[in-house]
Amino acid sequence: MFLRAWRDSTERVLRYRHFARADLPLRIAPDFAETAFAEPLERTLAARAFGTVRDHEVFFDASGEPEALRLDLALISDRPQVVSCVTDFLEGLDAPVGSALSDQGGTDLAQFGSAEGLGLYLPAQDATEEIRLDIAEACTDALGGAGLYQGSAHFMDKTALYFYGDSFNKMRAALTFVIGHDPKCDGAVVRRLT
Repeated sequence: MFLRAWRDSTERVLRYRHFARADLPLRIAPDFAETAFAEPLERTLAARAFGTVRDHEVFFDASGEPEALRLDLALISDRPQVVSCVTDFLEGLDAPVGSALSDQGGTDLAQFGSAEGLGLYLPAQDATEEIRLDIAEACTDALGGAGLYQGSAHFMDKTALYFYGDSFNKMRAALTFVIGHDPKCDGAVVRRLT
């Protein structure tokens, strides 16, 4: 049993010798990064025998707010068909504008991404877990498919809820009623995520 597992992992390493990384300028909660991006991409690559997701990491800015997601990949090659599989799939998951796929030497393989981001920033002292979930649910309902909730983060004196969709302006317009009429959103600020 051990020998078979070792042989399988060795064959995978030998087969997937083209290392790459996908960098997404995405504000996302670390637990969402795995379930929303790393795991679905892993399943797609495995199903096509194109590669594997070796690791993923969320990077934070100086204030402690998430600012980017990196996916480390081992691919069977850097042919256009394999690169397109990765980029098209990540775009389908609402990868933001400015996302990039590069090889291990830093050579750019593809620029991709079309989603725009919206951050709803709440005063931290008012944003308990229950309140964040209530607001996220109300916002998701108001968006009606125009945006996707990508988790929340608590940092310094703020709590942020992150949404990505086709248009920042459409998302902001859809959330106007919730923000203006829900007392849990008192003091909330909407920001475009870049």
